[in-house]
Amino acid sequence: MDGGLIALGGIVLVSTVVRFALSRGVDAPWIAPDEQLYGLLGRSLVTGHGLKVLGQSVPYYSLLYPLLVGLPSLWSDTAAAVTWAQALQALLMSATAVPAYLWARPIAGPRYALLAAGLTVLIPGLVYSGLLMSEALYYPAATLALWALALALTKPTLRRQALLVAAVGLALLTRLQAVGFAGVIVVALVLLALAERSTAPFRRMLPTLGVLGLLAVAWIGSRIAQGGVGQLLGAYAPLGQARAYSLTDVAQSLAWQTGALVLFTIGIPLVALAILTWGALRGQERDPRVRVLVATAVAYLSVTVVEVSAFASRFVEHVTERQLLSVLPPVFVAFVVWLQRGVPRPQPLTSLATLAIAASALLLPLSRVTVPAAFADSPSLISLERLSHHFSESTFEIVYTCTVAFVLLLAALLPRAAAWSLAGVVAVGLVAGSMIASREIRDRSQTERERTFAGAPADWIDATGAKDVALLLTGERLWPSAWETLFWNASITKVVRLRGTENPGLVPQEVVAPSAEGRLLTGRRGIVTAPYVAAPTSVSPIGEPVATLPASFEQPGMVLWRTSSPLELSYRIAGFKPNGDVYGNESAVVKVFACRRGQLELTLLGKQGLPTRILLDGKVAAERAIPSGGVWRPSIPTPATADGSRTCVYRIASDGLIGSTRVDFVRG
Repeated sequence: MDGGLIALGGIVLVSTVVRFALSRGVDAPWIAPDEQLYGLLGRSLVTGHGLKVLGQSVPYYSLLYPLLVGLPSLWSDTAAAVTWAQALQALLMSATAVPAYLWARPIAGPRYALLAAGLTVLIPGLVYSGLLMSEALYYPAATLALWALALALTKPTLRRQALLVAAVGLALLTRLQAVGFAGVIVVALVLLALAERSTAPFRRMLPTLGVLGLLAVAWIGSRIAQGGVGQLLGAYAPLGQARAYSLTDVAQSLAWQTGALVLFTIGIPLVALAILTWGALRGQERDPRVRVLVATAVAYLSVTVVEVSAFASRFVEHVTERQLLSVLPPVFVAFVVWLQRGVPRPQPLTSLATLAIAASALLLPLSRVTVPAAFADSPSLISLERLSHHFSESTFEIVYTCTVAFVLLLAALLPRAAAWSLAGVVAVGLVAGSMIASREIRDRSQTERERTFAGAPADWIDATGAKDVALLLTGERLWPSAWETLFWNASITKVVRLRGTENPGLVPQEVVAPSAEGRLLTGRRGIVTAPYVAAPTSVSPIGEPVATLPASFEQPGMVLWRTSSPLELSYRIAGFKPNGDVYGNESAVVKVFACRRGQLELTLLGKQGLPTRILLDGKVAAERAIPSGGVWRPSIPTPATADGSRTCVYRIASDGLIGSTRVDFVRG
């Protein structure tokens, strides 16, 4: 058997095992609402209900990826299905090494092709194999489509062109980002025509252009038939609103994404691609396979960076590496070709290219792009953020500048005899970034799980055996917790949200407001019915508590209630911190619906010894300066006039910090 193929199999196997092992500490899903949405769509899809959430269709995101993460749920529970998905994704992302190897081998030989394959699986972006994100499938699918494009451009037989169309279709069924392949093919043909000084590439690819044109017309027609022009991009319909874009914002985003791409590749492979591109466009490249490689790599890089920059200018405030991952494999193939040729460095091109690439990285606003909020989108930048903690701001910028300059100077000046060390520098940089990113994603996902479930089982609602549960959102808990709870508890069949609160994402939900009697009413004055409701401890539905989720360090707990129908609230609490504290410059409120005979019972803890007041309907009903370390247990009755037709409002205010361990309204 071919030794190169055996080694390639070893690369894929080792990468799969390592990535799966690293994913075992990741508490997926973590990135809300993306991961949870894919998981919910996958379960709906494999059970024959289509791409739906809570029984309602959602705009198109992907078909193949939800299918991938949904399949394991056919034979396992939710937790095991996530583990199966992580294993499958580790294999799929690692398998990207195969098209990279097969692409590089005819041009650079098996040894250098193995290097390209190895670099492809070392990138920090493979941390997405441990998360339920479409990058896990799009990374190999897009690389396969690019290789198919290179094959078709090299020898445009009808069979190869048909394979190209099929590969692009596969990518499009994985992610709508693949619509950019239409532009990639055209730009690649333009570059190839320039390199060959001929329009022959266009003539040879007419079948592909014709088929893609017909498919585009069919796609547009079907989407318009389903929901009008606004449905052309499915869930990404807002991207088609040209008036919403700012040229200044797009240009800034373009500069950021380009500079970050230098960091994602460690910079040196981009120098190699620039040198090969210059030779091809000047008509000096004699190998048609290299001309095609350059045309494909440059076309995909440029179109993808522009596409992603336009998206990020509206929806992301930082760099979005996860949408640029598939740019890397063709760049790595170009890198190994350059190495195999003995690192040619024509001047002044090499110096100019190195300076331009260095400048794009050095002009990155590090304080804007290396922030924890960017970790989910740009795992490669986590190592920079971690490094910044060890230096002052000015020292960190000096270290960063010197490191970028040193690495890129190696590309321009390192003696040819030591050229292999350039591959070592790139590999070491990618491995270091991968290890740091894997550890950080693991820790942050575990923190998020603890913040949401406070150590309790994530399927705490399903564990009770309850069916047809309504999830009530009141705004006291952080919005990702709604998606987390929905993902892990299949017994939830509807989401109910109090008017004025937010819940980003596409989950179907009923917006309600409590009447004076506490009944939850929709905008049409309709009622909400459900035998069970899961709600934060800040509200008390009329019913019987069944199970409790404890409070975490950042948000209140939850209670599962067996309820009467329709859903009604007894009272609602607001203003208390998750630990029960009330700060001196704030106040807490208790609204009692259908207010009649009863009393508000409190246990308040003194922390600063300053006066604390309890007001009922705006009037002081009780007041005391609770000594530091002391306890006050007031019981404040409702007004004598309370007859159940209105809402009573209690307010707890203090001149200083107080704590609380009990807030309860007891009806008479």
